[in-house]
Amino acid sequence: MLDVPVNGGGDRMTLQKKSLWFTVASSLVLIVLFSVVTVQSFNYFSLNTIREQGRMAAEMLRITLTEQMRAGVIEERETLFKRMRTIPGLVDVRVLRGEPVIHQFGPGKNGELAQLDMEKRVLATGQWEEAVVAVEDTPVYRITIPYVASSGGALNCMQCHDVPEGAINGAVTLGFSLEEMKRSEMFAIAPIAVLLLLFGLCLGYFLNRLFRPIMETAERMKTVVGNAGRGDFSGRVDSTSKDEIGEIATQTNSLMETLEQSMGRISTSIGSLGALSFKKSGQSLLAHTVHVVDEMVGAARFKQAVENDLNLEEIYIRIRRVMSDHFGLRRFALYCVDPEKHAMSPVFVEGVDRAGDIWCDQEILVDCELCRAKRTADCVSSINNLHICNRYGGASRGGDEFVHVCIPMMLSGRVGGVLQLLMTEEECREHPDIEQTASIYLNEAAPVIEARQLMQSLKDTAMRDPMTGLYNRRFLEDYIEVLTATTVRQETTLGILMVDVDFFKQVNDTYGHDVGDQVIKGLAELLKQAVRTSDLAIRFGGEEFMLLLPDTDAEGSMLLAERIRKEMESTLFTTPQGPLKKTLSVGVAMFPGERNEGFWASVKYADTALYQAKDQGRNRSLMFDPSMWKEDGQY
Repeated sequence: MLDVPVNGGGDRMTLQKKSLWFTVASSLVLIVLFSVVTVQSFNYFSLNTIREQGRMAAEMLRITLTEQMRAGVIEERETLFKRMRTIPGLVDVRVLRGEPVIHQFGPGKNGELAQLDMEKRVLATGQWEEAVVAVEDTPVYRITIPYVASSGGALNCMQCHDVPEGAINGAVTLGFSLEEMKRSEMFAIAPIAVLLLLFGLCLGYFLNRLFRPIMETAERMKTVVGNAGRGDFSGRVDSTSKDEIGEIATQTNSLMETLEQSMGRISTSIGSLGALSFKKSGQSLLAHTVHVVDEMVGAARFKQAVENDLNLEEIYIRIRRVMSDHFGLRRFALYCVDPEKHAMSPVFVEGVDRAGDIWCDQEILVDCELCRAKRTADCVSSINNLHICNRYGGASRGGDEFVHVCIPMMLSGRVGGVLQLLMTEEECREHPDIEQTASIYLNEAAPVIEARQLMQSLKDTAMRDPMTGLYNRRFLEDYIEVLTATTVRQETTLGILMVDVDFFKQVNDTYGHDVGDQVIKGLAELLKQAVRTSDLAIRFGGEEFMLLLPDTDAEGSMLLAERIRKEMESTLFTTPQGPLKKTLSVGVAMFPGERNEGFWASVKYADTALYQAKDQGRNRSLMFDPSMWKEDGQY
């Protein structure tokens, strides 16, 4: 995004080429324009000169012919014409007779009659005409000038011609070759073209001097900006002039110095983060800095979100969404470490074929020390070391094409979890720094997860009996609404067992409280082993316990009550005073009852059945029956 290409591209015209083409084009335009103007001017001057020469020659010819008529040698006029044709440049001389002369003297010799359309028009209108024609591929300028009869001036036409004033006696046609004029034209243009070429060279030289600082500054700026795109801000632009170009160079140097100092501090800060090195990402410093800042901003927002999450489940869901939505991964897993049991449990596992599968050997769930990331408290990556972890089981699930990265989640100096990422080669290229960026999110979530675990632990401690580890009455008060609502919604029954040790006070009085505690703990273990995972064992108070059996009918509840009673009856407690046996009395009731009364009413029914069992001799189990009510309606 921020990488700046050093090369401008082979097809792009540089400033130097532009100045060269401008110089050449401007010189050619000037040469063409000056040549056209010179040719036009020369042609105009030449034609005008020839035109004046033709008029002069026509007048001289008229005078000569008049004198020949006076001298009586008019018949020798052809000789005059031949001599005139020997004049350089004059290729055609013809005298034409007009109608008045033809009428008076006849048609004359051959060639003295009008032959060309231009000649006929001149004899008809009395207006001279001119034209440039090609005679045997040679350009010829031809002009036809009329002789108009006049009695004024040095020559009086009326003395020889019997014509009226203003009559057109004839005309003269003169032809001048333009070959010499063309040669003169080329000789005239050549020096101008040479001068213009010299002017173009001088112009190019001065333009080069003018554009050179601009081109040098532009080239240097291209190099400096290109290096800056790769993270090198040490480049500077030499200021070769004191004009606007020099000011641009100075301001660019000031900007680069500021960037060098600022990015240097940012680079140092990024380097202090350890693994977040832009060299590993393959990006430029600018691009990597923007990427890292974006990830940090995203991680900060992620932390704000998880801090407002209600419990661990919501936090884990958010971590899963980051892996799938933000990073676009499809195979990953999160494991929690139980330091007391030295075991691990999967929070979620994505990408496996069957529920319950994980991407590693199942043994790590039993012994967390088998997990390399947990044992070393360091990131384990197979990107550069394919077989780094022997417990990775991806090959057995068709995951040979995947690399795996396992990132430990540190909680108070210990590994509290492990985030496992599996990627293809393409995904690795898309996320070259996945280890670092995923760690950012995991590190932001870690303290929140630890706080939620601590709160959960404190809550569990407050809701469990410290002696037996069973839930206490406070837990029952908090949880019972959910349990009863589920029972009613599913239209099932909940078995309630009230369990009490017979003659427990005698144990404390005879054997001491230590033995009494031993009996309580032994009964608690017996209850834990007897109930299902969905059942709840609660120390209701003192030597009295409660069992809640979801989705259990009256018969099942009584069967469990009898099994517990018999197991307690057969249990032998060792005391300093000798072996000790104790019995139980169990009262059983069902929720909802026959009258659909509330849960606590059903608890009262079970308690009533318990006391009935004690009244009937203890060491027995009784199901509540309405006949156990007293006459006043009380139990």
